[in-house]
Amino acid sequence: MSVILQCGLASVLLLLALLSAQLVVLAYFRLFRPPQTLRRPQLPDEVLPNVLVQCPVRDEGALALRVAAAASRLDWPRDKLEIQILDDGSAEYHEDLKRAVMQAVAEGVRVSVLRRGERAGFKAGNLAFGLKHSEAPFVAVFDADFMPAPDFLRRTVPALIADSGLCFVQARWGHANRERNWLTRAQGMLLDAHFAVEQEARSRAGLPISFNGTAGIWRREAIENAGGWSGDTLTEDLDLSMRCVMKGWRGAFLADVEVPGELPETAAAWRSQQARWTKGHAQCARKLLPLIWASRMPLWLKAAMTLQMCQFAFYTLAFLSAVISLTLMYMGAVYLQAVAMLGLGVTAFGLSGSLGYLWLGQKLLGRDRVIGLHRSLLLAMVFPSGLVLSNARATYEAFFSTEMSFNRTLRAGERYVGTWRGGPELIAGLLLPVFAFAEQAWSAPFFAFAVAGLISIGAMGFSGGAPQDVRARRRIMPGDR
Repeated sequence: MSVILQCGLASVLLLLALLSAQLVVLAYFRLFRPPQTLRRPQLPDEVLPNVLVQCPVRDEGALALRVAAAASRLDWPRDKLEIQILDDGSAEYHEDLKRAVMQAVAEGVRVSVLRRGERAGFKAGNLAFGLKHSEAPFVAVFDADFMPAPDFLRRTVPALIADSGLCFVQARWGHANRERNWLTRAQGMLLDAHFAVEQEARSRAGLPISFNGTAGIWRREAIENAGGWSGDTLTEDLDLSMRCVMKGWRGAFLADVEVPGELPETAAAWRSQQARWTKGHAQCARKLLPLIWASRMPLWLKAAMTLQMCQFAFYTLAFLSAVISLTLMYMGAVYLQAVAMLGLGVTAFGLSGSLGYLWLGQKLLGRDRVIGLHRSLLLAMVFPSGLVLSNARATYEAFFSTEMSFNRTLRAGERYVGTWRGGPELIAGLLLPVFAFAEQAWSAPFFAFAVAGLISIGAMGFSGGAPQDVRARRRIMPGDR
């Protein structure tokens, strides 16, 4: 039995090493491949196309007004700009929102506040509903917590016009509340690395890139050619992006265009967001991988898309690795030398690869000399470890449950009224080192990051929130300002 478990552990470790190797390869592409050349011609107003700006909102209150106002200030001919505020929130607040939006937007801008009356398909269904009310060939999408600069369309639409093979253009996320607390600083680092390293590397290497759900603009033809927005996964952005790749479309990333957004400020909000993203990625893998591998696409492209969609597996693999290791410890098993060396090597490789990936993201954005960088780097590695339980559960649900619930990310000012207070993470984080010391004390340091992450996320959970707090939403609704 011990040998079987160790073989299973070795398999898990090899898969973890593969995911870590992907980060190293992407870092190499980012550093040593030339930038993607995108033509963005200066076009006179008379030849500019019609553009639809969609802002899906759900009980967002003041944020809905802010994004509507920002969209109305976009520098684009007024007769060629249409804005949709897609209200998926409570019916009782719809008229209040509609009146407040009309007061917030600039004069002369075509703005409509639409409500479909049901949440079938979640955000994807909301976006698809809006498309039925417009014929615009290009569609920009901004979530409520993002605020595009007036020149956003001037800097992105020309790239789509100049290259008919592009299905979308994605801008880089900024972080308006990055300095709010240590959790937001860590999140900022994680997202900086995703955009400055991963998205840019994929762009430079000619690999598929995915739309990030907001702060981008789509070619409507590509949306329709790929089958439209689909609400059968929780990450409609990744789903549509990969279906576009299968149809021969390409995406583009513009690193020089930044759109500031807001990061979750509490552990509960971040945990909920990450679980939703993880579950959505797993659902996309379940849905699309059989189609991808049955297609006639090149083998390298199939492999690249598989690795991209299967990044969610890190948390489940880490969970399985811990469970198998703890089981072997309880059995008092003596590790095979090859497995022991593999464990040490994968741990060192994973930690160094992740640290280098995060540091490179800060270096490329000119933040490598920021005071407190080393602490932020450490926390950016520790905090994700605290998501192992929730994200492993999300992965399990993606493959073995039909439940579909989309809880939008908690906004500032909303408080937690759900059942999660960080208990599972706290219990696991406290019991793990006790068990390790009791069974094999030498192994305790290997669980240091997991323990620190679980205890941190669990402890912060007591001050967190979740999107179910109706009272908090009412306090920030337009009619209550």
